[in-house]
Parts: sequence; C-alpha cells; structure tokens
Amino acid sequence: MSGSDERTMGGLTTARRIQQAGRGSARVRHDAPEVDAERLLSGKAWTDFCQSLDSAGRVLLEMDQPDDPRVRAQGFRYLLGLLKFGTSQAAELMDRDFPRFVRSEDSFMKWGAENADNHYLTTHIRSDASYRITGTRGSCMTFLIEVREGFMQLGDTRDFANLTAEQLDLAPDGSFEILVSREEQSGNWLPLHEDARQVVIRQYFHDWEKEEPATFQIERIGAQGDSPEPLEASEMAAILDDAANWVQTSLEFWGEWVPELRQNHRPGHAAPAIKYVGGADDIRYGNDYYRLAEGDALIFEFDQPDARYWSVQLCNTWFVTQDYANRVTSINDRQAHIDADGRCRVVLAHRDPGVENWLDTEGATEGVLMYRYIWTRDNPLPSVRTVPLDEVRAALPAGTPEFSPAQRREQIHIRQRAVALRDAVG
Repeated sequence: MSGSDERTMGGLTTARRIQQAGRGSARVRHDAPEVDAERLLSGKAWTDFCQSLDSAGRVLLEMDQPDDPRVRAQGFRYLLGLLKFGTSQAAELMDRDFPRFVRSEDSFMKWGAENADNHYLTTHIRSDASYRITGTRGSCMTFLIEVREGFMQLGDTRDFANLTAEQLDLAPDGSFEILVSREEQSGNWLPLHEDARQVVIRQYFHDWEKEEPATFQIERIGAQGDSPEPLEASEMAAILDDAANWVQTSLEFWGEWVPELRQNHRPGHAAPAIKYVGGADDIRYGNDYYRLAEGDALIFEFDQPDARYWSVQLCNTWFVTQDYANRVTSINDRQAHIDADGRCRVVLAHRDPGVENWLDTEGATEGVLMYRYIWTRDNPLPSVRTVPLDEVRAALPAGTPEFSPAQRREQIHIRQRAVALRDAVG
C-alpha cells in the first residue's frame, strides 16, 4: 500500500505500524533447548504463560473503550477467542512436517474485523518442503488459497501466491489436488517463496441457505506414514511462549485500530474502500465508525460496485464482528434488497425498522461500520446520513418492501443453520 492507496489512521498508517513492529519481530525468541526444558520442568514456563494472560486482561481493561459494562464483557469474550486460537496455532500447527488445517476465525474466535461471509482455515508450512492439498469443491461461492509470510499482527505481511476455486482443474466429482512447492509443477500448483510459512484458505458464502463448505486436507510429500518425534519439554515451553505472545501481540495490535477510526470519523461521510497492507490483493476495505442515538437510524447507501462480491457488516469497538449467527449484523450482494434505481440502502438501527436491509446494532450506540468490495473493477464511495428511526420509511424509496417479524425470524433461522454447518466443518 503506497501513495494514494495508503490511508492514515490517527496519524499512524497501517504500513507504518507494521513497519515499526518489524517483519516477524513479534515472534518469540526462544532460549536454548536445555534452558526452555528447565523452565517447563520448574514451572516457570507455565507461570510466565499465566502472567502474560493476566497482563493481557489488564491491557484490555485499560483500553480506550465506551463506558459500558457490556463492552467490557465483549472484550473478555474476545480475549477468550484469542486464547483459543493462540494456543491452537502454537500447539496444533507447531510441526511443519505434519501440517493440518485448523479453523482460525469462526463465530467465537474473532479478531481484526473478520468477514461474516468467510470460513477461514490456516496451517503452517516449511518453504523448503513440498506439500499436497486435496479436497472437494463444495458449493460455496468460491474459495481463495493463499501462501503467506504469516500473521499480519506479528509483522508478517507478505502474500506470495494464491489460487481461487475457478482456477483449479477439478475432477468430474468435484475433487482436486494441489501441489505446493518451490519447483514448478504441472496441473494445480502453488509456488513457495523462500520466506513462506503459512497457507490460509478463505471460503466465501453468498447464499447462506444453500451453499455448503468445501473440504481440505494437507500433507507433506514424502512424510506419508511417518510419525513425529515425541514432544520434548523444551518444545512445550516454546508452545506456551508462542501462544502467550500471539494473544498479547494480537490484542495490542488490533486494539489500536478502533480508537484511530473513532478519532478520524467524520459524521455524515463514509471512508473510501482501500487495500490494506497484510490483506489479500483483491480486497478493498472501507473501515469507518458510527455513533447512533437510541431514537435514530443511519442510512448507508451506494451504487453497486462492478464486483463479484461485496458486503456490509458491523463490528463492535474491539474490531470484531457482531453476532452474525443470531442477528442480522451483515449483508452481502446476494442477500441485499436493491432498489429500482440500482442503489443499495442499508439501515443501521437499534430496533427493527421493518425493512429487509436492516443491520442490528445489538444496542451498541457506537461501533465500526465496514464494507468490502472484492474482485471489483470500480470503487463507488457510499454516502451516509442519520434520520429519526420513525422516519426511516419516508427516507427510503417508495417501493421499498415491508419485511415482517416472521420474515425476520426465518432470516435469522437461516443464518443460525448456516453458521452451525460452517463451524462444524473444522
């Protein structure tokens, strides 16, 4: 991200923040194996782990947040999600010779304004090895497989190669095989850069009622049937250190975003969608803030982009999505009602205004309003205005259809089933 593509947030750009962290500098520097082993056997490694979590809790309490007990409750729920994935990525993905895909962000584990329409998988790999990914296409809108440097919040921002579902050669039954290696291969191939350490998969869901997830497995070529060495004490100490570091670094990194969005927010204006350092090349993000009094509604409207996919969603002040399984807190181009003039109008309100394109704030008087344009040829700038809640109907086009309470319950029921299916896929 450079030049006009680089958005300043509170005087500190995303690029500068990551540059200050230093590429990969937030990863743990481990002691010699015999020192780490002694730390584990003496209990110090565990004590350090627990003290780090205690420190993270104090950081969370001291963060600049609205004075609302529910906001702090959301914060500690967020921290538990970070802990869940922090321990998973440190322990389950430690051995790059025996990789496996694990679920990263889901309906509980959330960070960094993840996409409510996505199903995320992550694994760690070695750049000097070769791997085989196999799976079945499923019926999701598409998926994107990326070879990456690592986690954005650890300063590892480079995205080296990617494949979409449409680029794969599939067997008649929808199955596929992808080779991941330094050396070029025929057929489906992902090249490995010498600094690559991670493969990430994002599945996109348009129609939550009908689409089913794809499946993926990964193995290192030449390791089939081998067994890893037994876990050593020094390795377990390293796992605890890595998990604690991931949690604390993630909390501090993402905790800087919302205060800057709040500071830069211009009421009545929407931020333009841009590419962010550490994000996929084909995604444009529009991150902005909202403040909404109890009796008001916010109307967010835009011309549809010339894009394969777009969405609008709400995040809380911890920069994680609101409850998209049990409430309508996100909407995509397949789900949205489009008015006769070709524009989409989305209504943010604390109570249901009886229109299809309602985003439920969950009663939060402030938070993050985010939109994404993906695989897009243009970048229309939305407009935003605040109106009294009881005047929403008059502020929308005359042809805007009514949306009944029964329709809303069915809409939420579809979301609940869809998210349960995604979360069960691992």
